[in-house]
Amino acid sequence: MFKKKNYILNCDVCDTRKMKEEEYSHYEQIMINADVVIVSESSKGMLNRLPVTLNHDKMVELADGVEAFVKTVSGSYEITGETGDAENTILVVDGNLMIEPETEEILKKYVEIVVNGSIKYPKSLSGFLNRMTINGSAKSYPDDCVMLDSEFVMDKYFPLRAKEGTKYYAENTVIIKDKDVDSAKLAAKNIRFITQKLILPESKVEDCAVVFDERVEFVVFSDEMELVYGDTLLNETLVATEGGCILVYGNVELDANADMNNLCNQIEKLDVIGSVTLQAEQEADFKKLDAKYKELIISKNNLKMKNMPRVKIDKSLFDNAPEGIEVSNVAKVVIEKDVTPEMMLEKLTVMNCALISCSAEQESAVQAVAVNVGKVGRPFENENGIDDIGGVIKRLSDTKMVNADSYVM
Repeated sequence: MFKKKNYILNCDVCDTRKMKEEEYSHYEQIMINADVVIVSESSKGMLNRLPVTLNHDKMVELADGVEAFVKTVSGSYEITGETGDAENTILVVDGNLMIEPETEEILKKYVEIVVNGSIKYPKSLSGFLNRMTINGSAKSYPDDCVMLDSEFVMDKYFPLRAKEGTKYYAENTVIIKDKDVDSAKLAAKNIRFITQKLILPESKVEDCAVVFDERVEFVVFSDEMELVYGDTLLNETLVATEGGCILVYGNVELDANADMNNLCNQIEKLDVIGSVTLQAEQEADFKKLDAKYKELIISKNNLKMKNMPRVKIDKSLFDNAPEGIEVSNVAKVVIEKDVTPEMMLEKLTVMNCALISCSAEQESAVQAVAVNVGKVGRPFENENGIDDIGGVIKRLSDTKMVNADSYVM
């Protein structure tokens, strides 16, 4: 007797509006796993009649005759006054989304926006958030400000280029590293900053007290110190560039090839507002520097995956990383079914990620090893809350499987 096939579709966006029932009625089971599913009134009826298991984050309904455009972006994306996306665009961003002010008419072109990462938007456009699915943080900023990097390092040319009477916005921190920055010129131009924290040399405090209001946290360092902002590698090159008195506002990793005798002779003072990571054999020599730091970490020889839009973790990755896996600053992390909870608890660390996609069996282990993660999801959970893909696949002896970024059925 003829045995019916099964059908599995894995994609970011699935458009069902053109599907024909007779082309799918011969399948015993149909499973659609998608971030966004586009339906029409007629295709919804077909999906209900067919043996379909539908796993999705968002369903968008459009008329049959409406042409929709799908745009997928791996990495950061900006919507500006010059963005030329077409009407009825569905935008999927595996990364961070930045929206500029006065982009109302452009935002109206989008049927749906899915962001697997963070989003920044002007306060006046907060009403458009109901058109979006955001697997991460959403933060607004003042419309009347010029946007700067969230961690803005001011160089000596900024006071010359800054426009008189302008407000500038940096979400987290403004850093004045260069002591040649003319802070008095900022005050004279009536420049104002909106931010949370200012890091600056002691000699700049008086001028900057006028430019930054009393709600801003001032972090002041001595003029004798050279500031290194952010995580850095400590070696002879850094000392040659910055000098012997260094303040690191971040974490430090000691270069495995560093000449510790040279470093001890060249470094007069080292302060670290963060952790120091080094090899076990470097610990004794490093402590001769009498450095200040929050934590000393003995390094593991683990696999590091960071600053990527998307990462897939499977059993083979664990097999080739005996010292473990460290994932950080990734928009979307996909944990494959062959990864056991025991593997993750023993060898996995996940930090600062927007979305971790995993099964129900993996979820508690993921939560145990995850730090500062926006969402831990079950990508194959059906409408009844049952994570049933494992059982389905076990029963599939003859399956057609389709994997795509976007797919029209």
